Amino acid sequence: MNAKLIRPLGRLLGNLFPDLAAEMARRLATRPIGRRRRPDPEGAMPVTFRFGLAGLRWGHGGPTVLALHGWEGRAAQFRGLGERLARRGYQLIALDAPAHGRSPGAEADPVVFADALQEVAAEVGPLHAVVGHSMGGASALYALSRGLDSARGVAIAAPAGLVGVLARMSRALGLPEEARRRFFAKMHSRTGVAPEALDIDLVANGLAQRVLVVHDRDDRIIPFADAERIARATRGELHATRGLGHRDVLRDGDVLDHIVGFLAPRAA
Repeated sequence: MNAKLIRPLGRLLGNLFPDLAAEMARRLATRPIGRRRRPDPEGAMPVTFRFGLAGLRWGHGGPTVLALHGWEGRAAQFRGLGERLARRGYQLIALDAPAHGRSPGAEADPVVFADALQEVAAEVGPLHAVVGHSMGGASALYALSRGLDSARGVAIAAPAGLVGVLARMSRALGLPEEARRRFFAKMHSRTGVAPEALDIDLVANGLAQRVLVVHDRDDRIIPFADAERIARATRGELHATRGLGHRDVLRDGDVLDHIVGFLAPRAA
């Protein structure tokens, strides 16, 4: 659908049938598209965990780093980081989140992402670090706040809270206030957690790990101000870039080297 038509149609539907508009928004927010299977990167080993989640592994031993992509992403996005860590004696396990890649499911949300991290961590043992991109970064911080056993955390292009994400989506869809309110309520019912409870200022209260925040100033998906909030709340290190946007920040060589230096300082 033409992007110019979405807002007026969303506004019209929201005014006439606010609950229907809210449910449509809820489905858009929890049902990923684009699960087309792609070949695994050369050098990556496919892995499947006991409850059905799938992923890729680089390296065969040493400290374990667990990584999680963002919405409609995939494990293969961590190829560059996985190859660098494997050369330094680490292993990186990148998950396909529920309803993504080879992992089962039709719907997901930030809490489901966090549950997946904790489920896999319980199987692979103590983690040296957890790394997340975009929604995966926010979910990694939330999992850490709930007791995920990891020494360090890296949040790449991550939102500072679910409220901001849902608010931006509501504006993009043109939802009027009543439809927006019902959309938030449906997301609360779906996740079991109030959107406000996933704000970094609350999540950070449960964090004790060292945190690295990576974000591009030209990110058009998640504002750079979110990174500043995360770094401030977690007392973490903020590594800012420019000109990479939301996705290329995960592939940039200098960024990956900086992350490796944070995760594996002696090897780097």
